[in-house]
Amino acid sequence: MPQTLLKPEFYLENDVSSGIYRKSETWSELGISLRLNVNKPAKYLTLVTEESRVEEGKKNTERNPKNLRKHLSSIRLYRKLQSGIDTDFYEKITKKFLDDFYPKKCINPACEERILDKEISTRPDIIRCSKCHRQQSRLSYTPLMGLKLPLYMFGVVFHESFLQFPKVLTATEISKRLGIEYKSALTLKRRFQLFCSDQLPKYKVLTYQALEEEYKGFKLDPNIETDVAPKMGLKPYVSADSCVLYSTSQRANKGRSRYRHGGLTSSIYMNKSLGGRQIGTLVHGICVQNGPAFFESVSDTKANTIGPLLVEQIPYSVPLFTDQGYPYLYNLYKNHRSVNHSSKSKESRSGFARNRFQKHNVHSQTIEGNFRLLKSSFSSYCYIKPEYSKLYLDEFSFIKTAKFFGLDCITERCFGSHFFWVRRSTGAGSATVVRIGQEK
Repeated sequence: MPQTLLKPEFYLENDVSSGIYRKSETWSELGISLRLNVNKPAKYLTLVTEESRVEEGKKNTERNPKNLRKHLSSIRLYRKLQSGIDTDFYEKITKKFLDDFYPKKCINPACEERILDKEISTRPDIIRCSKCHRQQSRLSYTPLMGLKLPLYMFGVVFHESFLQFPKVLTATEISKRLGIEYKSALTLKRRFQLFCSDQLPKYKVLTYQALEEEYKGFKLDPNIETDVAPKMGLKPYVSADSCVLYSTSQRANKGRSRYRHGGLTSSIYMNKSLGGRQIGTLVHGICVQNGPAFFESVSDTKANTIGPLLVEQIPYSVPLFTDQGYPYLYNLYKNHRSVNHSSKSKESRSGFARNRFQKHNVHSQTIEGNFRLLKSSFSSYCYIKPEYSKLYLDEFSFIKTAKFFGLDCITERCFGSHFFWVRRSTGAGSATVVRIGQEK
């Protein structure tokens, strides 16, 4: 299905010095935002050869055997810090990340909020004004605030997270890739997750506006027994559902049955006699066919919990396709359709009906496919605690949605300067419109 998006040059302005960024230098050219550039660069990494350093170390040790331990330790340290990693490339990614999403402005009134764009070669975490030379930290009030690790390490995590998607980047993999401790790798992972949680609302606004424009004045036949395919045409399906990502079991409950809760929540809580605390993770997902997807960690599937998520992210005119677990949506979404996954067959020899997954082209396979992708990807984590589930789900939702929209449309120079955002409870925000489907 062809999809169109406004060109990134529409967003970029000359408010930043051309000495650091070219007008055509976008995230797609760095091989991260593949939505804007389908042709990947021919080269991502520059391997660092160590043969010359090893040979030099051997020559020095032959001349002076006392320096054997010194040279071997220096070679090991060099391999540990720069084993096949182009530090300049990844440091450039980190600096571009800070300048695009968290730009610094001069506080001197004479500079009129000039963007700080002058670098200091010996201090990569400091940036200064080109007019008054006032210095300011690049990391203050950003997800990297207080980070003691080199800047290029965050660039590695940022770059690899996008390239490996839908495979997730675990903290163990980061520690082995960078040669650092697990706690330091987990710190980098948490900083990247905080960035994703901070920027994800921008994608929700773009998705809301795109759906509102796509289904403006759209109406399905009030008769639920009518086929929806002629009316839908080439428009994308919007689906919502819930699933259990990690669950407990009777073995974890020491053989006790979980009679306290029913439905999906019965598999994420321990038995009452064992404390009744939450062990598993219950996920609610909203996705657009061949487009964005948003996953939220919820405590139950009640209307008071799920309803606000749907109202905030989906316009009322959108045809919403779910299973029969959302009977309260018919009063809100006039184009809501559901399919009965438990429909029985008329013949006694068959248990379920053939059309229990799809009837009159009404199905929820869009969200089911995304749940399959989510579960297979999160199998690399083995298990995550419920209190950290929102960070992991926000990271997955952000990267998946960024594959569709791109990163250039949510930078501070684009989204923060030209557009206004408020939450759905006070009215839909105004943002750039991106066509998700194809016109008939």
